Amino acid sequence: MQTKIAVGFLGLWLSWSPISADVSEMIFYPQADFSEGIFHFNYQGEKNKNYGFMFEKGFDADRIVYVRPATHTIEKTKEGMTKLSFANTDRYSYLQRAFRDDFLVSEENGVVKILLSGGDCKGSPDCVTAENILTVNVPKGYGVRKYQGLDQDLKPLKNPQWDRKGNTFTLTARDVKGACVMMELERLKPGQSVVAMADPIKPLSKVEKVEVVKVVNVEPKVVPIIEEIKPEVPVVVAVVEPKVEVVPVAIVEKPILEKPVASTATPAQYFRNFQLFESRVVALSEVGKERLREWAKLFKSGGYSSVTIKGYTDNIPPQRLKAQYATNGILSEARAKMVADYLLTQGVDAGAITVKGMGDADPVASNENEEGRSKNRRVEFILAR
Repeated sequence: MQTKIAVGFLGLWLSWSPISADVSEMIFYPQADFSEGIFHFNYQGEKNKNYGFMFEKGFDADRIVYVRPATHTIEKTKEGMTKLSFANTDRYSYLQRAFRDDFLVSEENGVVKILLSGGDCKGSPDCVTAENILTVNVPKGYGVRKYQGLDQDLKPLKNPQWDRKGNTFTLTARDVKGACVMMELERLKPGQSVVAMADPIKPLSKVEKVEVVKVVNVEPKVVPIIEEIKPEVPVVVAVVEPKVEVVPVAIVEKPILEKPVASTATPAQYFRNFQLFESRVVALSEVGKERLREWAKLFKSGGYSSVTIKGYTDNIPPQRLKAQYATNGILSEARAKMVADYLLTQGVDAGAITVKGMGDADPVASNENEEGRSKNRRVEFILAR
């Protein structure tokens, strides 16, 4: 498990006593380029109760930039976790810096996929949050292609309720242990605009297939201009056509681009985990599969005889995946094997592949901060001819 509040699984919500009518709110303000952002967490519960938040091992408390009320405490537990506590208050909030890996699942060709969490109720095995509200402020210049409400185990919520005001999307989930938002955003190109759904946004039961907005090309004045020029069209065509015939010839003559560029390119030596896998699970993302398809082409065309695939983690033991993968070594091997299995489907010979789970060995960056830990979570390829 990665130590991240935003994607929930770090910013775990802790309650020391049962709650009957509590409300948890998370608001996400990303930078326009999604390089980082701010999470604003608010909570309202019963009076005279002790509430707080728990953060996984390795979390840097300096990322919490604002806390109210001022009577809070931040401390380390004996298990190495960070605890933000409040006593005898029914309302509290805090702001937290979010780094790219805290919320980014994938980014490819102008399409950004993010995962955000409002946290998990941890007071008791059967505790739930009366209202879990998650709001995302989508940066200008982006359109929302898809959105989905998930529970704390990343499974679709049964009755998510959505509200949209401009570029702000809000999910409300009632009586749940935790809630998350998965969104797919697309950067708009010049001449494109977002067309919102005509009907009000309704609760989504199969949200993975729901399209929130569509991106369309807008050419407002093309038709009127063409009509005005119509009398001159024959003249323009007569002048341009000979040149048009010449240009394709020049372009066709230049498929020198098909020279062995691909065959001489070297397959990538490593990928960071977020470039290949869905967040928080051992499963390849669609973008990851595309990268591995290209990798397999370069491997086969480059005359390589074998590859050793090494999976790596940071130094934080598995948390959410612990039931299936008890140690970092087991987890890293599972991810490396998943990569190997996919390469087999792309025509790479099974006898040419060796898989190794390296766990947290051989770090390439410091494990003392999230940026370094993100670099250490990777898959490496050792090639031989």
